[in-house]
Formats: sequence, C-alpha cells, structure tokens
Amino acid sequence: MSVDGIRRALTTARQDGKVDAQEIDRIMIAARDAGGLDATERGELLQAADGFDDATKQRVLSHLASMGQANAWVNVEAGGALASVKGRYANFTVGVPGLSARVGLFDNCLGLKGRAQADGVMKLTVEGQTLQVNVKKGETASQVLSRVREHLPSQVTGVLMRGDVSPYDPASFNGKAARSRDVSAHLMLYKPEALGLKPGEKPLRVVVTGYGAFMGITDNPSANMAQKLAERGVKGAIVEYRRLDVTTQAVDKFIAEMRNSPPDVILSMGVSGGQAQVEERPENYVGANPDGNNEMITARPIREGGAQELSTDLPVETIDWALTGFGGDRRVFTSKSDSSYQPDRSAYLCNYLGYNLATEFKQSDSTTAGFMHINRETPVDQMHAVLEAVTARQLDWRRNPASPPVS
Repeated sequence: MSVDGIRRALTTARQDGKVDAQEIDRIMIAARDAGGLDATERGELLQAADGFDDATKQRVLSHLASMGQANAWVNVEAGGALASVKGRYANFTVGVPGLSARVGLFDNCLGLKGRAQADGVMKLTVEGQTLQVNVKKGETASQVLSRVREHLPSQVTGVLMRGDVSPYDPASFNGKAARSRDVSAHLMLYKPEALGLKPGEKPLRVVVTGYGAFMGITDNPSANMAQKLAERGVKGAIVEYRRLDVTTQAVDKFIAEMRNSPPDVILSMGVSGGQAQVEERPENYVGANPDGNNEMITARPIREGGAQELSTDLPVETIDWALTGFGGDRRVFTSKSDSSYQPDRSAYLCNYLGYNLATEFKQSDSTTAGFMHINRETPVDQMHAVLEAVTARQLDWRRNPASPPVS
C-alpha cells in the first residue's frame, strides 16, 4: 500500500469528523493484503496517529507492533468479504454457505466456524501464496482447516485447536487439539525457521507493556519503548504490545488476564526521572497519589498479608551479562553493575505492577515476569538486548525444563 493510498484512506475515514478504531482496522487490513507497510508508510501512519484520539492511536501502534515482526508475522488474507471487526479479530465470509472465517489482527490466527451447507471452494492467501480448498457439503470447520494446514506454504506451520477464537482475548499456541466433528476451530500459524525454532517447537508468547499518561506526562516513553520493542520482535517468540492506563484497576485487570492465560515472558516498563534499571525489590505498599485519571489512590498494602518486600522474577544476572557489551555507552543498570543501586521506593503504579508480577510469577518457572524503569534517553537497542536475553533464557528452560533457569 503506497503512502498516497494511506493518505487517501485516512482522508476518507475522517469524513465523519474522526478516525475510529474500526476504520483504522479496515485501513490496516487493506495495507496487509496489499503486501504490508514499508518504513516510509509506517512513518506516515505514526505521524497521522499523533492527531488521533488516544484509543485510536494505540490501535495503530498495536497494528504496527504486530506487523513489524517480520520473522513472526504470518500474513493471512481471507478470500471473502470483510463482514465486521470485533475486538482483536476481523470476520469474513468465505464463499461457502454455512462457513465463516475470523482472522487475527494482532496474532497469526485463522478461525473457522460452522458446517458447509453445500459444496464449494474456500480461497485464502497465506504469505502471498493463494490456497484453494475444495469443501464438501456437511464438512465441519475443523475438517476444512485440517486441509488448509496441509496446503500451507513450506515456511509456515500451523497448530490446529478446537473452539472459536474469542474477539477480546489473544489466541495462543496452547489448547486442545481439534477433532474432526468440531464446528469451531482455529489454526495458529508461525514461521519456525525465521524464528530460530527447532522442528516441532512452538513460539514463546512474550508480552511487553508500558504506561500511558499521568501527572502531566502525556506521551509516556515507556509505552513508546514497549511498542518499539514489539515491532522489532525477538527470536523464538511472538511479541504482544500493551499500553496500560496508570490506575490500579488497569493493573489488576492486566494481572488477572496474565494469570488466566500465562505467557512465557512479561516485561513491563515505566518511566523514571532517574536511571534506567531493573526494579529488583518491589515493596508491598502503594501510596496516596493521584493516578492517571487524577483520582487519589488509597494508601495501603498491595497484597494484604503479603511479604513486605519481594525479589523480582527477572533474571538479573542474565540481564546484566547481556548489557556488558555496551561498555561505556551502557545506560541500563542492575545491582550487579551499579554499587549505588537503590530500588524504586516511589510507592506508585510502577511498584504496584512490579509487586503484583513478582507475587503471581516468582514461583513459576514457565513464566518469567518483572518490571523495569526507563527514562527518556534509554536506548532502544539496550532494552532490546534485555528482552532478547530474557526470552532466550526462557526458551532454553522450555527445551530443558529439568534444569532450573539461571538467574
């Protein structure tokens, strides 16, 4: 899709006085189907997004974070008409009566629902390769997707699972295998060789988060950093970008989601006026300060009966080693590299999130989660080195779960 095409689409979308999330989704679907976005086109969208309302801007950033992961993103174009967009998925017709498709906007998911009411041909494009699957009357969604999997491009692998994909929850590679009688099923796609995975391995799920506006900071560097890290991607993983509101309610909702569907890695970030560092010792206290909605937080323990202080679940030594190569240019620190290291004691939302992550995941080897502070000058390449190191360590543990992960 050309820059001029993006400009025309945005101009058309603004005819009603604003650009809402569904209009952005349609523009991004068209861009994907036209072969994706190059650096100039991404820049044009980012520039335009500065004039959007906050929710729509975040929707643009989520699209760019997903599509930017060239080694992880699998482009799927359904052969039918776009029916609607709901949550994280676009609903399509597929040209076969009784069947409908759902394609992930931010994950590599192709869902199918129903039972064919007549013979037909289902068409779709995966990574630029057109697939045609003959469908017989009475066949289920699972049977059709099973045949789609057999015809995938050589560089793409699919994991077929039962059940419909939820409009509001990210699909994962964990779930029960589909059965031939299932009228709802979904195919999760990935590119093993591009991700550096061994045969049969599934990608890790990595979630990176930053915070939104608070106390006069309208363009939070931590959210910008999270988006950039997600767009760069890391070997072995598919990365999800999230921006959290600066409220206890937003953190609680995020923690509940992560508890219900644990990823392999969570790297959360916030902005600080001090140095960028791993927050290694979150404390069980949140103070009386205004949150991002300018509502006063009640001073209290974060977890009643919880330990006064916890150690981070992030592998401090692994992170410190990954940063040594930056030498005198290093701008991200740990207690291993800074003899004057002091943990954050602001008792604000950063500590609130760090303590909750440590509480939920410190005892779980299958998920590594923790919090770091950055500042406006923190180099993206150094935070990317952190994310790469934590993800590589988690992949090593998955390959050898009998061996405890290094700290």
